[in-house]
Amino acid sequence: MTRVDLALRLVTNEPACIGVGLVAADIVEGSSEEFVAAGGSCGNVMAILAWLGWKSFPVARMGPDWAARVIRKALDALGVQDKFLSEESSIQTPIVIQRFVEDPKGKRVHRFSLACPECGGWLPRYRASTLAQANEVIESSVIPKTLYMDRVSPAALRLAAWAQEKGALIVFEPSSIGDERQFQRAVDFCHVLKFSHDRLGHVRDLRETQRPKVIIETRADEGLRLRWRGHWSELPAFDTPRFLDGAGAGDWCSAGLIHHLGTSGAKIIDTLQKPRLLAALRFGQALAAVNCGFEGARGAMMALTRAQLAKRLTTLAAKKPEAAAEAEDLGPREGDIPKRLCATCSTSDRQEKSKKRKASSRRA
Repeated sequence: MTRVDLALRLVTNEPACIGVGLVAADIVEGSSEEFVAAGGSCGNVMAILAWLGWKSFPVARMGPDWAARVIRKALDALGVQDKFLSEESSIQTPIVIQRFVEDPKGKRVHRFSLACPECGGWLPRYRASTLAQANEVIESSVIPKTLYMDRVSPAALRLAAWAQEKGALIVFEPSSIGDERQFQRAVDFCHVLKFSHDRLGHVRDLRETQRPKVIIETRADEGLRLRWRGHWSELPAFDTPRFLDGAGAGDWCSAGLIHHLGTSGAKIIDTLQKPRLLAALRFGQALAAVNCGFEGARGAMMALTRAQLAKRLTTLAAKKPEAAAEAEDLGPREGDIPKRLCATCSTSDRQEKSKKRKASSRRA
């Protein structure tokens, strides 16, 4: 593989990207501390793009709770636009716990949990965006150059149809199939279909579908496979100087791809040549490789400035070994973790406090 340009260049005209899907509070049980950060595939991609100069607009549902406050504060600090993040008293904001284990080969890998560590009940789950939210986006003044979606729903499909009419590049990155009819419509809408071999590699039809112009199958440390104009090719992964956490690698790769190709919308597909597509993917892979040296799906953003990230990318491009020796000074975390994560625990805690207050009142 010839040397590729990995220079970090911010966009200057603030193109807009709309993201539809999972925005959650990620609780990471790290090697030295627990911390919480705004996450979810959609949340991560929108955050990374905003960090790179985009105007990003996640579309998601949240509750009036601590998790929503953490997410809004973190995204606002990055310049992410939150006008399409709802606040609904009837729901709770999604929470995901990330833990680390060793696989049979002794490699450190991450696992996600949706169960409360206190009571064992389910943590708040993802709720699909509503048609009312989709209409709010459509009636706004936002004209996207790219639309990213990681979940299918009637609202996501309506936004995809609208974005297609507006000339946006549509990137679909599913983690599961769910409703087969909606899933197929999303595949038919998208220009770029990207999926993980671990999650959907068993679905042979995804590799053979004809509507998407670009199909990307990621394969963790084995790199990725790419279908372009009917032909498959492979891109190896970068050697990471230091590996701590693979979570978020796919999100960084997607954001890097969008950053390189999405600024002019769907018309890029008409003139796109394979060298430019490969360069965009290598850039995304390089971002992912750097982030693997930090804990958390966006750990690199919390530990590095953009200038420091640019230096690491240059080091990767030159295949220099010095990157492993650089200091890993982590920046401030995005929020504090409450003692009670789920509604059941919070309710039990409130009931217990109420009982104590009543008992104290009777004694008085």
